[in-house]
Amino acid sequence: MKKIWVVLFSYLFLTFSLNAQSDQSIEIPNRASVGGKYSELKQILKCRKDREQYGRFKEFGYWGGGSWCGKQGKGGYWVWVSPNWYVWAKKGKPKYNIPPKATVNGKYSGLKQILSCKPDRAKYGNFKEFGYWEGGRWCGNQGKAGYWVWVYPSWYVWKNKH
Repeated sequence: MKKIWVVLFSYLFLTFSLNAQSDQSIEIPNRASVGGKYSELKQILKCRKDREQYGRFKEFGYWGGGSWCGKQGKGGYWVWVSPNWYVWAKKGKPKYNIPPKATVNGKYSGLKQILSCKPDRAKYGNFKEFGYWEGGRWCGNQGKAGYWVWVYPSWYVWKNKH
């Protein structure tokens, strides 16, 4: 019986730790979108050595992508906020005010639906990457099939997972 409790406690601790880390890892500085000039985050590349060349902030503009800092950088609009490069798909304000967390660091794209549901905060907190759901009734609305991400006070339903 003691062994079961140890395993259960270890699982819960690991789950809590991973959720806490993932929630922290998706914090996007406001400067990264240059005040909303860029939208649909595609990628974040950590590259501490670039601080020497670019300082704390640099709006680089469009680059077609390629090898950068030992990784494969995607094509898009590149913005440097030390120590990371933020690569954006689109220039121009988004059609909707979508918080950067809602794409989970560019993991999802092709917004299908936004469902406001303030009561879900009690169950999901401020952020929850739910994953794929076939859709159905949710919070008094018809939810579409797709990848669901909760960022209080709304659900964001995405078509694509990268």
